[in-house]
Amino acid sequence: MVELFIVRFYDGFDNQWMDVSEPINRADADALFEKLTMHGAKNTSYADIDYYAIFPADTRMIYSGGFGER
Repeated sequence: MVELFIVRFYDGFDNQWMDVSEPINRADADALFEKLTMHGAKNTSYADIDYYAIFPADTRMIYSGGFGER
């Protein structure tokens, strides 16, 4: 069984995650991440405000409604 991953973009202004890929294999997720981040040169960490990250495809994001509420 192939483990699947999803590439997501965190929009720091709107404080939300957005999917930028369908579930894909790790090699394709890594390739897309490299392309979107200019080989890791931009948008790779929380300090960048807006950034990309790779998650296992079954990871559910929790919407808190803001202010740390769940």
